[in-house]
Amino acid sequence: MLAGATEVFRREGFSRARLEDVAAEVGINRASLYYYVGTKEELLIALVEEPAREMTRHCREALESDKPADVKLHAALQFYVEDLQNHPELFLLFSESQHIAATPGADCISTNAEDYAHTLLAIIEEGVAGGVFRNDLDPPLVMLGILGMHNWIHQWYSPDGRRSLAEIGDVFAEMILSGLRP
Repeated sequence: MLAGATEVFRREGFSRARLEDVAAEVGINRASLYYYVGTKEELLIALVEEPAREMTRHCREALESDKPADVKLHAALQFYVEDLQNHPELFLLFSESQHIAATPGADCISTNAEDYAHTLLAIIEEGVAGGVFRNDLDPPLVMLGILGMHNWIHQWYSPDGRRSLAEIGDVFAEMILSGLRP
């Protein structure tokens, strides 16, 4: 059911999609779907909550490793792209973030996003403090720039495009790290 909902939301867009479309996609009747979920907002939260937490866990793993900050940041960025590859429903997290933020019961998603941002910021601050990254850059602004680059992938990425997600991740990581190193 979740895979079918992911497909419908991505294909139709969240605002145009209906629970009836999800039911048809998975081959069940609408009444059966309502047994499992009450609203499409509820379904959207169910789709993205655990993959979003996994992204944050991966970023935290990078932070807590005993590697230098540049290696930690590279690992965190690789995890990000791998998580997008492994959980296509994460594209919905970014494309439907306005709907999610306005949904009652979505506090867990917002809290997780803040945790992710703080974890990424901690890696950057560690790099600045350790001299691995330039000290003339504002770490919160760097963090927002990184998130802006990565969180916008959903707008233009195509699985049939010239580059894979992994290749895009490598290019982004190289751009970011080359700009941060002294």
